[in-house]
Amino acid sequence: MAATIPPAGISTYNGATSDADLGAGLHIKTADSGLSSIAAGGDELIIEGSGDSGLSILSGASNDGNIFFGDSGDADNAYITYDHSTNHLLFGHGGVNKANASLVFHGSDLTIGTNSETSPDTARGGICLNQGGSDTEIITFKSSDIAHGQTTGFGETDTYFRIQKESSNHGGAFVQGISESSNIEGLKLSGYFAGTSGNTGKSTTQASPLVLQATNSDGSGDSAELNSNENMVCILNRNTCRFIFDADGDFHADSGSTTYDAYEDAHLVRAYDLSHGKGVIDSKFDKFVSYNHEKLADLQLVGREEDGTPNHFINVTGMQRLHNGAIWQQYEKHQRLAEAVYEMAKEALGKDKADAILEKHDIKLLN
Repeated sequence: MAATIPPAGISTYNGATSDADLGAGLHIKTADSGLSSIAAGGDELIIEGSGDSGLSILSGASNDGNIFFGDSGDADNAYITYDHSTNHLLFGHGGVNKANASLVFHGSDLTIGTNSETSPDTARGGICLNQGGSDTEIITFKSSDIAHGQTTGFGETDTYFRIQKESSNHGGAFVQGISESSNIEGLKLSGYFAGTSGNTGKSTTQASPLVLQATNSDGSGDSAELNSNENMVCILNRNTCRFIFDADGDFHADSGSTTYDAYEDAHLVRAYDLSHGKGVIDSKFDKFVSYNHEKLADLQLVGREEDGTPNHFINVTGMQRLHNGAIWQQYEKHQRLAEAVYEMAKEALGKDKADAILEKHDIKLLN
């Protein structure tokens, strides 16, 4: 015998009917929850109990259980479906179409997929984001505290982190953090050792809190080391590469062409040693060094604090150019000294004996 359904505004309470005391429609009540009113947007069907309460939708073992959301123009604008044949819980809109589900919960392996992803390549409990053929952001982080004003190429003004494809046809990942202030990092990567001490080993097998790893493919799906001279890491100034670290452990820099030929390069090198004052042994020639820490900062060989005070940050590429210049200046002085000694030897001993001395000591004059 079919059950009698109470009309709207009626409550069923343990099989008996009475006037509904919650909502404007059907009120199913097994016990009083203590609630005196219900939200107006969801008051057509009320299920109430004093303990665990719920609604069961029972379907065939290979069929679907559905909840539809519709209006006057469409009976299923959105839906929640459980597919018993696949153990998938789907959330979608625009008509019931499992191939267009916005979100898929996989009951068998407890993973989550988007854009109808039914075969996520994550482990148990993972999330797979599938953006189909879209090329813009796949993840963005926002905050109402952020309003950097950049909306072209930076997401929206309240977006402070985003990830998208680097190339629409070839993949790769573009990761970007956005900061409003030049004193706050746009993107900060932090590694952490949980122990009380770090790793001091210096070899090819050591670890550190933060690691950048570049790998190649062996052609069969496994990763492999990069080949000799291949680039591992590039650092760009927007689209211009300025630094390269390669697979042989070499470091390359696209540095400025500034030289220090107008200075006594060896004196500048010594000025740096004297300025930091650590383990420097006094030399009787130090009194001839006329440069100081301030001059090194003027030449951008060392850095400055925000208040302008020179510090001990070293311009490594600048120092390399300085050392190159110092070597050349010393080479010139050596040649001039050799020429002077040779001229004195010729006057004192004659050209033949002077030439024999050069040959004996394997000294070659530029001329």
